[in-house]
Amino acid sequence: MDGKPKVSVIVANWNGAAHLRVCLPGLQSQSFKPLEIIVVDNCSSDESAEVAKSFGARWLPLEKNLGLAPGLNRGASIAGGDLLLFVNNDMRFDPGFVAALVEPLERDEEIFATDGMQFNWDGTLRAHLAARLTNVPPRRESSTELVPGLYFYQQEKAENSPVFMASAACMMVRKTIFQALGGFDDRLPFGYEDVELCWRAWVHRRKTLYVPKAICWHRVGSSVTTVEAARFSFRGVLKGRLLLATKLLPARYAFRTWLVSTAGLAKDISRLRWKFAAARIGVLVHMVGLLVQLLREKRALFRNENSSSDEQLDFLVRLTDDDAMADRCN
Repeated sequence: MDGKPKVSVIVANWNGAAHLRVCLPGLQSQSFKPLEIIVVDNCSSDESAEVAKSFGARWLPLEKNLGLAPGLNRGASIAGGDLLLFVNNDMRFDPGFVAALVEPLERDEEIFATDGMQFNWDGTLRAHLAARLTNVPPRRESSTELVPGLYFYQQEKAENSPVFMASAACMMVRKTIFQALGGFDDRLPFGYEDVELCWRAWVHRRKTLYVPKAICWHRVGSSVTTVEAARFSFRGVLKGRLLLATKLLPARYAFRTWLVSTAGLAKDISRLRWKFAAARIGVLVHMVGLLVQLLREKRALFRNENSSSDEQLDFLVRLTDDDAMADRCN
């Protein structure tokens, strides 16, 4: 980059006035200046607008609750920065947080995204570290099944480290590449939007880097505190798993994901979770309607990059999973 890059911070918000009162002053006190701060609001009914404007942030109200990915894309579309920082509203930041994320992007033009280290709110737990990908059950207590048969876990790293994804709660991206990729997939309202975007960037040989010196604190899960929010999250995660598996993963993972997601309907019914069962049916029907389109997108993506979904998965596992590398060397 020529000269000091401009940074735009995009804060996703929904009825988060209390969170903004903590988040926005933390952004204003960053050592990296100046920052353009944009609050994208998913149709809040509280005092969020007044709070955002009182701290000098740009206010972008949406006509309805569009979800996370579409909201972030809207914010990115009006941002003036060379670099875009996506954060949640329920966060606070070390004063050097932004500067730490910027530094690797200034040095290496092949980096697409940098990812910060998240503590939980009281600092007793490192909630987000270097994201590792593995296709064998992890030998760790803390891991998550990304899709059936594919897992990710958090690993502590003292130095900058390549990762398969960055968290949308603390992700800085290069705007030119973000635009070239088409941004987040608007079909993902809540969940997997960050995994899907970084995965596509890696297909295009654009790196994502974990930066442990970029420290923040996150009230993890504070946005899912009502039954309505839980169902919204459930639909978002289910849709994300199906879209990611169908669009970017080898066929065997897509098949398992569809099978497990469909079989989950019986579990919802057996537990008398009627509203969740209805939500599951709605997502499955919607995603069936997208199936042909997603498969076309998959073929075009990997054909244009002279690669395949199997090759890409193997690359990301080898890149990030230390356990898998050790197993292969033994």
